[in-house]
Amino acid sequence: MKKLLLPSCFIISMIVFLAFKVQDDNELKNFVIKVKAKWGETCSQCGNSPDTFTVYYKNTSKKKLDIMIGVREESNWWRLATFYGVGTNDTLRCYACKGTGGSLVWAREANDKSYVFPTQKEVNDQYPGKK
Repeated sequence: MKKLLLPSCFIISMIVFLAFKVQDDNELKNFVIKVKAKWGETCSQCGNSPDTFTVYYKNTSKKKLDIMIGVREESNWWRLATFYGVGTNDTLRCYACKGTGGSLVWAREANDKSYVFPTQKEVNDQYPGKK
């Protein structure tokens, strides 16, 4: 019985740790509100318009924020854009040339290096699309 106690405690600890780790603790993102989403805007990057998905987010916080927005491409890759020092009521525009309609947002206080935005690989791995 004692032999099972240590591995059981370790497994339970890991489950609890992962449950909290997976849970998104980025509360400031709640102040970044999606105000509009549109299909078909002309994309200056690729010239595509019928499949272009554009999303607009607004900072409703009283603080300046650094904001990262991801917009999912048809390939299930996330197009990421990061904006620094976004003021109150500023609106941001992001797009996907061949979009799916999906978007994600992360936020931190401006210049707060204690919260690190996820990398491209982390976002693609954590939010995979349908295969």
